[in-house]
Amino acid sequence: MERPGNKILQGKLVLLEDMGTGKTRVVLRFVKGQFFDHQESTIGAAFFTQIISLPEATVKFDIWETAGQERYHSLAPMYYRGAAAAIVFYDITNMVAILIPSK
Repeated sequence: MERPGNKILQGKLVLLEDMGTGKTRVVLRFVKGQFFDHQESTIGAAFFTQIISLPEATVKFDIWETAGQERYHSLAPMYYRGAAAAIVFYDITNMVAILIPSK
């Protein structure tokens, strides 16, 4: 929760890339403190909000998670727009994904 008189910072954070790399699991752990071994794939995109109170400021994260499936890649730039930060997820065991990133 916000602290009275505290500076409020807001930023858009996007989670990007490969399907099946655990983006939804990570964001649910961060936002709701939940972790599930099995999670349904995101369809299109998902939106989450998390507020963190620090002594210096209150930080509000608007978190956009994009689906990793190829058919949704054309929508991704719409979600990136205006982002302050991005976290890229990839499968380190998939050498093709590492050596030849998708466009």
